[in-house]
Amino acid sequence: MVKYIKSSLKENSKFFEMYVDSLSSRYDDFLEEHILASDIFAIYVNDVHTGYFGVYNNEMLTQFVMPATEVIHAQPVFSDILKVHEVKNAFVPTCDELFLSLCLDKNRKINMQAYFFEESGKPVRQAEFGRELLSQATLADLPEITSITGDFVDRHEERIQKGQLYVLRDNGEFLGMGIIVDNVIMRNCKGTGMFTNEKYRQKGVGRSIILHLRDICHTAGVTPIPGCWYYNHNSKRTLESAGYITRTRLLNIEF
Repeated sequence: MVKYIKSSLKENSKFFEMYVDSLSSRYDDFLEEHILASDIFAIYVNDVHTGYFGVYNNEMLTQFVMPATEVIHAQPVFSDILKVHEVKNAFVPTCDELFLSLCLDKNRKINMQAYFFEESGKPVRQAEFGRELLSQATLADLPEITSITGDFVDRHEERIQKGQLYVLRDNGEFLGMGIIVDNVIMRNCKGTGMFTNEKYRQKGVGRSIILHLRDICHTAGVTPIPGCWYYNHNSKRTLESAGYITRTRLLNIEF
């Protein structure tokens, strides 16, 4: 007999810690936000707690976690979850082998969602725009941030107050913006990203911001994890030119 009981990540901490340790690579804050905002359900098979799963917005699976000792139950339980919860799709990173395999078993369509990046360790050329040109954003920057970067980020004032936003200026001109966000699931990591003013693209602005954000993270003793939408080819090239590589994808799998 299988039961699903509304729960939390804290109540499933032993499985959650096992899950984090099992990942073959890391992912950024975009996926983390979906996982952390999901409803969590504990899985019980014959009254034994055998794992948990997460559902975002009542329709998207964001996690399915089960230890190796219980994986014999994984396929039938997963199939049952799709029926009981009427799940339509899943956000699944390719570094989560069990979840990925189960989703592939049931997939109707696979959509490429995003790239997750990591440092290659290969030396790269210096930033085109010096570190002295990048500073933490202030409320005085807000009008240009909102008018130039649009909906690239949300909660602008809150992020400025938390010191998450950085502005690159040269002779007073707003060239671009960077962001550093704390990761919660990926330990000792921070999500990083950048936006380049359209007037100054293809000049090394985005690349410079990414390199400086990397150095800020290193100084703080944490690992930067940038990511980008799968079809944002310019961002991918920018990250690769800054020494990042991608081995991990985020998939949106429809059932």
